[in-house]
Amino acid sequence: MCARAYRKNDQAWVEQKNGAIVRRLVGYGRFEGLEAVRALTRLYAAARIHTNVLQPSFKLRSKSRIGAKVVKRYHPPVPPANRVLTHDAVSPEVKAGLEHVLGTIDPVALLDEIRAAQEDL
Repeated sequence: MCARAYRKNDQAWVEQKNGAIVRRLVGYGRFEGLEAVRALTRLYAAARIHTNVLQPSFKLRSKSRIGAKVVKRYHPPVPPANRVLTHDAVSPEVKAGLEHVLGTIDPVALLDEIRAAQEDL
């Protein structure tokens, strides 16, 4: 993961995402060799689908300041795929493709693939 353009203090953002996703899956070890590359590729492919399609996430609804305190309100957690399917700006072709992907994904097999790749590491 790299920094965003024109953000010289972006390293904290990158490290936050590494800690939230990558370090939780892989750990802090250093991996070398082709076998590690293959296992990491399998792991990241399965984790990408799990995180970006199936894993529910909170989205900020509103933020207000009361004196020094900031009060944040969130929408209920929804998987990103469902959020895309309900959005009006997404074309029907993209929604049909996403529904096809959702129909072919097996969450249990995906978690088994993640665990198997972690064991290979």
